Amino acid sequence: MRLYFVLTIASLKMYFRNRQAIFWALFFPMLIMLIFGLLNLGQFSPPDVGFVDNAQNEASATFRDAIDDGEDPILDLKIDNETTLREELRVGNVDALIIIPAGFGNEDGVASIRTVFDSRKPQEQGVTETVIRDTLDTLFLDLAQVPDEYRVDSRFSVEPSYIEGQGEGFRGFLVPGIAAMAIMQGGVFGVVFSLIRFKTGGVLRRLQATPIGPSHFLVGQIATRLMVTVLQTYVLILVGMLALRVSIGDGSILTWIDLTIMALFGGALFIVLGLAISGWAKTEDVAAPVANIVTLPMMFLSGIFFPTETFPDWLNNISQFFPLTYLADGFRAITVDGASITSLGPELLGLGIWTAIAFAIATRVFRWE
Repeated sequence: MRLYFVLTIASLKMYFRNRQAIFWALFFPMLIMLIFGLLNLGQFSPPDVGFVDNAQNEASATFRDAIDDGEDPILDLKIDNETTLREELRVGNVDALIIIPAGFGNEDGVASIRTVFDSRKPQEQGVTETVIRDTLDTLFLDLAQVPDEYRVDSRFSVEPSYIEGQGEGFRGFLVPGIAAMAIMQGGVFGVVFSLIRFKTGGVLRRLQATPIGPSHFLVGQIATRLMVTVLQTYVLILVGMLALRVSIGDGSILTWIDLTIMALFGGALFIVLGLAISGWAKTEDVAAPVANIVTLPMMFLSGIFFPTETFPDWLNNISQFFPLTYLADGFRAITVDGASITSLGPELLGLGIWTAIAFAIATRVFRWE
């Protein structure tokens, strides 16, 4: 037991003396998170608007089709019942809600279109209100050549209301994604380059001549990386909270415990993946491109910077099974939705399956020399 402890401490010292490893595992992901978060790139996408059609007539269908232009949409409509869409608005999955009344388009009386907005999103509110009024004016006045006395205000009105949503927006989406990416980068690249240097420098060969067995060395390495994984997750999440004003879960200590468990699962997977790559590659010149081929597609296709729903269907169907997707989805469920680790069975199962696959490959290809 003392050998395990001594080697773990030695590995920690070697890790924190490697400034390049610390930069790529911690400060580089932190830099990306702050740049994307402060630019708030999510504000440029069309507002996601829920649409409730209580009229179900030709007028409401015409209105819906006019604002849901499939070629170049200004609003991204999501059609469902009012109860479901109000919950979607509350948790931040949609930005606004349009509710068409039952008498929409009838000649008698004024049809009041109800709108519900997230008070934290004034830009989305402005776009939605403008689209509604311009569409009503175009469809029911200009095209029909209605006289001035029958302007929109005589036939239709828009009644806005507001709620305080709970979603975190783009920043809340970004922070846990960057934390997941950092675990992948630290696990794969940290392990790959360290072990390649040990192999090419003859360190592993010399260790075999000492009382230190392979299990002592591997346990020390894995324990070191897992501790670093949890530490970097805490640092990145805390920076997101302080610099980007992102709230984490329900604020209880259990949220941090759930994050720790998810980080350990993700860390174990990518550490083993790093062992597999370093076991197969003989030099750093071979290991570097292999590690990049494995990590770069996941970095851009696992929903780290932007939701995978924006991808083509075929690509989305593939990317949802990536290891990094499971980790990022698990982190977001905990930080944004306040989910507990016990409710994340699919994500944990996905990470577990990928870990078993990577471990099987690592044990088959790993060599000490």
